[in-house]
Formats: sequence, structure tokens, C-alpha cells
Amino acid sequence: MTFARRAIVSVGIGLLALAGCADPSLIGVQDYGTVYGNVVSSTGQPLSSALISSTGTTTTVQSAPNGSFTLTNVAVGEQTVTAQAPGYATATADVIVTKGQSVDAGNLTLTVETNTPVNH
Repeated sequence: MTFARRAIVSVGIGLLALAGCADPSLIGVQDYGTVYGNVVSSTGQPLSSALISSTGTTTTVQSAPNGSFTLTNVAVGEQTVTAQAPGYATATADVIVTKGQSVDAGNLTLTVETNTPVNH
């Protein structure tokens, strides 16, 4: 058998082995879902332009003028959603993302940060 033919046979056997894998994570396949919610102030007012991110994704989005947000392509499993905006303390919510589903993170409430004076 020539070198080229052996190489083709080896690649073919490798592809057949991958096609038979029961665990998709072994071949780099990842399942995703969507997380949505709202960012509000401690008085319940919508906060726009807050930055929202989540474990399980590299995407960061901004909340809309009505405070809503949607994160897509979030990996399935337990994830933590984080909202932050200048002048506010960071808020988080834990969610469980399911393949192909949308999960509501609820209201992420940001409270105004209070600066404590430093004594010199």
C-alpha cells in the first residue's frame, strides 16, 4: 500500500471513530441556550447601557433603554449572569441553561455605590 493510500485509510478510520462517539463533547460539540432578563435600579427603574455578561459565553451585551437584555449562545449548565454599570454595585443571578431553551434571569437590581470617606 502506498503512503498516500495509507494516509487516506487512516483519516477515514479516524472519521468513522468520531462519528460513532456517544459523547459529543469529545469532538468539540457544545450545546447552547439563551438567557434574558432586566436590569433595574433599587427603586425599580429600568437601567439602560448596563453591561451584562455570563459564565458560559464570551459575549457581553448592553441593556436596552427599558432595561431588558438577551444573551445568546450561553453554554448549557449552571451559569452566573452579571450586570454592572458605573456608579452601581454589581448584581448577579445564577441560572441553569438548557439546550435550545431561553431562561429568565429575572430582575438584576443594581444599587448605587456609596463611597466611604477615607480617614488620613
